[in-house]
Amino acid sequence: MDISFLKELISCARGEIPSDILIQNGTLVNVITRETYLADVAIYKNRIANVAEPGILDTANSNNSINAHGKYISPGFIESHLHIESTMLPPSEFAKLVVPHGTTTVIMDPHEIGNALGEEGLKLLLDLAEKQPLRLLIEIPSCVPAAPGLETTAFTIDDHAIADMIQNEPRFYGLGEVMNYPGVLAKNDSVLNKVLLGKNLSVIDGHSPGVSGRDLDAYITTGIKSDHESTTGEELLEKLRKGMTTMAREGSFTKDIHNVLKLVKDKDLDLRNCTLCSDDRNVIDLVANGHMNSHIRMAVTEGLDVLTAIQMVTINAATYLDLHNEIGSIAPGKIADVVLLDDLKDMQVSTVISNGKIVYANKEVLWDFSLTSLPDWAQDTIKLMTPPSSEHLRAKTSLKDGMYSVKVIGVIPNSVLTDLKHINLEVRDGWIRPNPKEDILSISVIERYGVNGNISNAFIQGFKITVERFAMATTVAHDSHNLLVAGTDHETMIEAVKLLQNIKGGYVVIADEKIGKVSLPFGGLMSTQSYQTLLHELEAINKIFTDGVSSFDEPLMALSFMALPVIPHLKITDKGLVDVDKFAFTELIDDLTL
Repeated sequence: MDISFLKELISCARGEIPSDILIQNGTLVNVITRETYLADVAIYKNRIANVAEPGILDTANSNNSINAHGKYISPGFIESHLHIESTMLPPSEFAKLVVPHGTTTVIMDPHEIGNALGEEGLKLLLDLAEKQPLRLLIEIPSCVPAAPGLETTAFTIDDHAIADMIQNEPRFYGLGEVMNYPGVLAKNDSVLNKVLLGKNLSVIDGHSPGVSGRDLDAYITTGIKSDHESTTGEELLEKLRKGMTTMAREGSFTKDIHNVLKLVKDKDLDLRNCTLCSDDRNVIDLVANGHMNSHIRMAVTEGLDVLTAIQMVTINAATYLDLHNEIGSIAPGKIADVVLLDDLKDMQVSTVISNGKIVYANKEVLWDFSLTSLPDWAQDTIKLMTPPSSEHLRAKTSLKDGMYSVKVIGVIPNSVLTDLKHINLEVRDGWIRPNPKEDILSISVIERYGVNGNISNAFIQGFKITVERFAMATTVAHDSHNLLVAGTDHETMIEAVKLLQNIKGGYVVIADEKIGKVSLPFGGLMSTQSYQTLLHELEAINKIFTDGVSSFDEPLMALSFMALPVIPHLKITDKGLVDVDKFAFTELIDDLTL
């Protein structure tokens, strides 16, 4: 804001020059004082000039007026933690989908792109985020790889790389979630250097699942500001009491709002440091339910009053982002991010003004958009060193034939946590056999970037597969995003892998004679098509499961988290089976055998 514009804004506020937009006769949602009352709002260019009692501001002294009678005037909604890659949409299509639901600001941690495409991929994302009808704040990933030594990634973003990006790329807003909390607690130099570098940015995002007591105190002392991993009310309350910005998360797979809010709703607590977030949310969910407006509805259903819920996605989130003097409330001088709501129950949005421009009205988006065009290098990420065969996917052993106790990954519905199970499996002819009849599938991770050709094999239970011939494969495998495949038999698994290569990444499902594919060539993570096309592909592949193949909710999204070695308890990477509680590899077969 220069002095010339400031003078114009003062003149508009005093009525000396016309406003660009005048919103009249609406009910203001004042998140500063937790009130609702009738008000008119005048906007000059991208700033709010006036908030006044109805009738004081002259309609004739405005270039455009909006009659908001019967509607609520709310600040634009803020998403306080999102991985855009989980939407599977590039910024332009993501904007087209969420802006009509009132979202005007999103902070993104693109550590998926960081792993798959490195620093150049992050800069590409910065470019794609520009000129969108909402504010996209992009963080530098702090954990690429997420678990050094436990997985292979195409790129490493170390403290030196972070320092270079901070110095040379001012568009980065914060430091992405510090997932390596064991490294923080162990006082690892590289991890702590990243945190210190993050102090040069506006925010340091946190990630501390299950961390409590003195370990939590130690984690917070570093200056890490937030956490979105609470799965119980007790966990959220401890973090809230210790000064963290706590984010009640509701993603497409990780559904925590109910569990974390049921404890705090009956307490007389100041929730100014509590926000709502998505973390990982897919396009099907966004189309069906909305974005942050759906989070508000859910929080109200859990017992919070609607003004508190709206504060969580406006002024609370803006305060966390250190932007409360710019966005998050409707007041003179603030950036004009304004949402008109039909009511405060269903949170249906009628109009969205972002940065002073009307970008959604009358059920239409009002900006120019086009499909994302990408360089070839961003779409060529599956580089298997050796064409895998069914033999490569067998869990081999030198043990003699017999039954042995084997560690098996136990999938937990609607959670990124897994169980560590001990189940008897048969060893025959030098390899351990899956047992699909008991819901025990083979699972393999194949290094896909041409770095070392690693392949590791294990077993997983819980997907409730009912067909004899089944496999699902994906390049969406948090966080290193190697190629992940699970199935009833290794031949079908290899067939799925080959199909996945042909579409340059995404998802493939084979169930008997049915085949479903979702093409995600952007880093093997995101579509380059319209969100409607992606939605159609996802609905078709999900229908394979719902047509009698499995009763498990979101099996593909669940599969995507099975290679994430920073979330307890048992996971698999390209280097082997990981006991996350010990942050170390573990043998597939138990020490005590039968």
